[in-house]
Amino acid sequence: MKKFLFLLIAALVVLAGCQSNTGGSENETIDVQAPDRDLVEDGLPAFNEKVGDLAKTDLEIWLAADYANTAPIQDAIKEFQEVYPNISVKTVGIEWGDMSNKVKLAVSSGAVPDMSHAHAFAMGAQGLAEPLDDLWEEWGEEDQFLPGGIEDTVWQGVKYGMPIDINTTIYLYNKKLFEENGISEAPKTLDELVEVSKKLTEKDGSRYGFITSASGWGFFGNVIAAGTNPLSFEGDNVTANLNDPKIVETMKKYTGLATVDKSSPVPPPQQRQTDHPVAMFGSGRAASFISGPWDIERIKKEFPEAYKDLGTAVMPGTEKGSVLGGGSLFVPKGSENKVASFELMKWFVSDKYGMRLAKEQGRHPVKAHLYEDEYYNDPLLQPYVETLADAVPYKLEAYPEANDAWGKALRAVFDGADAQKVLDDAQKVAEKAIDAAN
Repeated sequence: MKKFLFLLIAALVVLAGCQSNTGGSENETIDVQAPDRDLVEDGLPAFNEKVGDLAKTDLEIWLAADYANTAPIQDAIKEFQEVYPNISVKTVGIEWGDMSNKVKLAVSSGAVPDMSHAHAFAMGAQGLAEPLDDLWEEWGEEDQFLPGGIEDTVWQGVKYGMPIDINTTIYLYNKKLFEENGISEAPKTLDELVEVSKKLTEKDGSRYGFITSASGWGFFGNVIAAGTNPLSFEGDNVTANLNDPKIVETMKKYTGLATVDKSSPVPPPQQRQTDHPVAMFGSGRAASFISGPWDIERIKKEFPEAYKDLGTAVMPGTEKGSVLGGGSLFVPKGSENKVASFELMKWFVSDKYGMRLAKEQGRHPVKAHLYEDEYYNDPLLQPYVETLADAVPYKLEAYPEANDAWGKALRAVFDGADAQKVLDDAQKVAEKAIDAAN
């Protein structure tokens, strides 16, 4: 019996020691004073007394793997913790494509992180995010944000997050090859893109005129540029239009670049479609492709010779616009640290760190006034800035089954399937998913 009591006491001592190593009780308070410097003058959010008054709070935040450990993000966290020593932050990097499923598992188990990174509208639509309208209203700075960025957080009139960056797709091409082949300007429509791509393709396979992608998100940009959308909205009512005649025609022409005209290779089967076009373009094996401004920076770093001849233009199409990309931060359903998490979000999108993300990582800001920075005088970025005004969020992601059917339809057509048939099938899946959500 004495031996048992001795072991029990020893175990309790060890547990007490472990608890002290984590930083003490969650109710521990730290006296936080506003800093002497002017945070706003430094391009940061004003000191928030409500956050300073919080008891010791440990935040765990899940960010996309290619964001989590970048210098702008980690420096923002470090400076945030200097101002708010009562808040500690642990970052976890997760692959973008895995994030939604990991959040679903976390919410279902009750062991949620305090902040995560995806498209907040989709997380809200699926019941995986906390509404943040009250904190937005209290902050009062929504009017600083680009409308498209805010739209990435909204589902049925409720804001479920804060956009961290924004992008859209544009046309990237080799100006030297265009000149050598007597092409004076970038194609303005999908039909012109087809003809230009044929002209730039070498019959021996040494060079393709264009590189297609099997990304459903990317192809959505072509659909918007064609003047249609696979979803339509009237208030809270959503209608699927995946087999709209314009979409069928656009998919045939786009995939036909690879399957019929042979002016593009058939996209490889891997899920991540972004690496292949950049490598082909950078090595001189392709004359053009459609991507976002992030690949301007990538080409500059990885393929400096190709960068010398790089040109950009708006998305070829009969209408203005493309897919609106980027991502947003949200508070997973069940987290009790909304206030501290929302404050940290404000630091990530602040003038100071928003511009650092742009200049160092090619992740462009969500605040409209930051586009007045001289950085955006770069001619290569002008088509991107121009397209932002008409870009449309990829809301299909709110319905995972429909989103999956859309992507599989595109892949199937690249592999030889009939566009009308696969889009008819995808339409049925989308209708069922929307009905189930309602």
